[in-house]
Amino acid sequence: MNENLEQLIQDLHDSEINAEIGWFYNGVWWVKIGDELNGFGGEGRCGSLAEATEWLRATADRLYPESLFGKPHRRGFE
Repeated sequence: MNENLEQLIQDLHDSEINAEIGWFYNGVWWVKIGDELNGFGGEGRCGSLAEATEWLRATADRLYPESLFGKPHRRGFE
């Protein structure tokens, strides 16, 4: 996995970006940016934890490019 999941989640939290990650027994992972109260900015289904981690990073970058999270995690957009 390219990104340390623990650090990614901590950075999302510290930037006040709400997110969810979950999984089913059959290898399907789902991810969401946002929350039930304010709505979701994105939802996705992934085939691995590594893919789910990258989805969270990329989606947070796209939705919150100027956030505390977005600046250090941005890849290829400089």
